[in-house]
Amino acid sequence: MKNLSKRIVLATLFAQALCLGALEAVAQTYPALTLENAIEQAVLEDDWLAANVEREQAMLEEALAAAQLPDPRVSIGLSNLPLDTFNLGQEPMTQLRVGINQVIPRGDTLLLSEQKKKQQSEVNPFLRADRKAKVELLVSQLWLKSFLSARSIALIEADRSLFQQLIDITSSRYTVGAGLARQQDVVRAQLELLRLDDRLAVLRQAQDSNKQQLAQWVPSALIAGALSDEIPQRAPPQIRLATLAEAAEFFETHPRIRSHDKQIEVAATQVALAKQSLKPEYTVGAAYGYRDNAPGGINRADFLTLELSFDVPLFAEKRQKPLIRASQHSAAAIQVERTLIVKELFANYQQAVAELNILDERRTLYADLLLAQINDLTEATLSAYTADEGDFEEVMR
Repeated sequence: MKNLSKRIVLATLFAQALCLGALEAVAQTYPALTLENAIEQAVLEDDWLAANVEREQAMLEEALAAAQLPDPRVSIGLSNLPLDTFNLGQEPMTQLRVGINQVIPRGDTLLLSEQKKKQQSEVNPFLRADRKAKVELLVSQLWLKSFLSARSIALIEADRSLFQQLIDITSSRYTVGAGLARQQDVVRAQLELLRLDDRLAVLRQAQDSNKQQLAQWVPSALIAGALSDEIPQRAPPQIRLATLAEAAEFFETHPRIRSHDKQIEVAATQVALAKQSLKPEYTVGAAYGYRDNAPGGINRADFLTLELSFDVPLFAEKRQKPLIRASQHSAAAIQVERTLIVKELFANYQQAVAELNILDERRTLYADLLLAQINDLTEATLSAYTADEGDFEEVMR
């Protein structure tokens, strides 16, 4: 039984050593993950971008097919066969007929169909650009949240020794007696240390959660180690947009606007395509009729048939024109949606500028005044308490 227990202990220690070795190997293999590297890897690993490229290629292939004429139709038949003898040469109208027909679509339908598919494919590069920007934003937020959690954990772990020192001082003062410290001071100091440990646990949980979300975009091996201590300095654009008109001009090159402009072009082509329904669709055909010789051996001439058929839009007011008006309304709706996108982008810009201004004010306040005063107050309070001149409530506060 003792040997079994020893084996279990040895196996456990061996497994722990393997895990630690694996983690050290990963940390040595991959350097600390920087924000730029995280963004680059997220873009490279984004399956949506790869799928969108395939979708664009599919539309280009569809454009090639849309420009072609429909397949011709071939017909083979036997006409006017006498049922009494089934003799091909008995009646002069009996013939073996072979024909071919070709449909010619209305107006510029083929050209416009090809143009529409190409325009639809041209939307995709701007969709990918917008996707890359969104991925960069999301990955940046996750990386910065993980970075903040790591820094907060490091700061609290550094301050934990201070709380432990406070517990030791308070316990010593309580042991000495003479009213230097109360039992509730000792208990409260221990409680504050427990709260600090709880905060550490919450921060570690948040850090793990952010890393798990980051693993959806970045290979897990890259985030197994620590994050880089460097934060890239990114200056916001210096332009200031005060009106919607200025925003509309500024966002002309935004991927969402560019992709929507392409959709407007697609809608305009659809209107032109709908108008082709007012033009006739033609069908041209040719047929060859073979006739057998007469019973007396007389040679009969064969027949050649040429035909042209087309439809006539007699009910355009209730059939074709409503569809044309529907396409025009759809195009107008897409045009209005462009204004909505500009308003949305402008609102997001204003919100970001307002938040940035507040953050700049807070950073200035912390850097110039608050942090220095807090440090001075902390040192003074601890010194006074250590010299039996301060109050424990002030120390905890």
